[in-house]
Amino acid sequence: MQKSRRWRGLELDLLSVALGSLLAACGAPPAAQAPEAPPSTPSTPSAAVAASAPTAPLADSETPPSPAASTPAAAPAQAPEPAAQALPKGTKVLQIGDSFAAALGVELGKLLKEAGLRTSLEYKTASYIPNWSYEGDIPKYVANYQPDLVLITLGANEIEIPKPDERIKPIKHIVSLMGGRPCVWVAPPLWKPDTGLLKVIKDNVAPCRYLDSNALVHDLPRGRDKIHPSAEGREIWAGIVFDWLAKERVGNAKQPWALRPESSAPAN
Repeated sequence: MQKSRRWRGLELDLLSVALGSLLAACGAPPAAQAPEAPPSTPSTPSAAVAASAPTAPLADSETPPSPAASTPAAAPAQAPEPAAQALPKGTKVLQIGDSFAAALGVELGKLLKEAGLRTSLEYKTASYIPNWSYEGDIPKYVANYQPDLVLITLGANEIEIPKPDERIKPIKHIVSLMGGRPCVWVAPPLWKPDTGLLKVIKDNVAPCRYLDSNALVHDLPRGRDKIHPSAEGREIWAGIVFDWLAKERVGNAKQPWALRPESSAPAN
């Protein structure tokens, strides 16, 4: 039995040698060896590793980013708009003029009363600038009402006069009858071109202010006569005049209805 085992071991050895020779002749790679363990590395933070890595060079067409450009600029702080100044409650507003003064005055009077003001309206239909200048009504109304502000609406019946310069003297006389009170000449919103009267009024109402309705009111709804504002048109016109007064009033202790000087007022 022992001899038989030795013989078998010898046969196996010979078989292994023959098999190895055969494999070598065929070009088979030797058996793979177990890889060596990687050398131990210190626990270096990843950020440090990234910092030590070389930076890729920029292409010729590239420009290094600017530090300021990488951070969006903060928007400049804007000052809040001043709050609208409340109208001086208890003050008195007198409105005078022709039928356009009536068309404006009723609706504007409602707005003024809602704001806590007192208002009076005196008008004459089919009246003209010379009538109001020389017939004595303005001094009477000013004395009776003692208004803090006077609104004048005249000129609608005269927009076609051939020589508007003839109205310069009566316009200036009306202004002189205000007695130094703040006043505004409210131009009528035209339904057709005038012959230059509104410019004559504008150029001669100082120190009163001139309110150019035609610059503020567009496509005003008209009544059946196609001339006077309709009920809707009167509300629109009155609202625009009310807002203009609130914007232009600066006021002071002596004159609560002092208005912004014409030279510093924005265009209508």
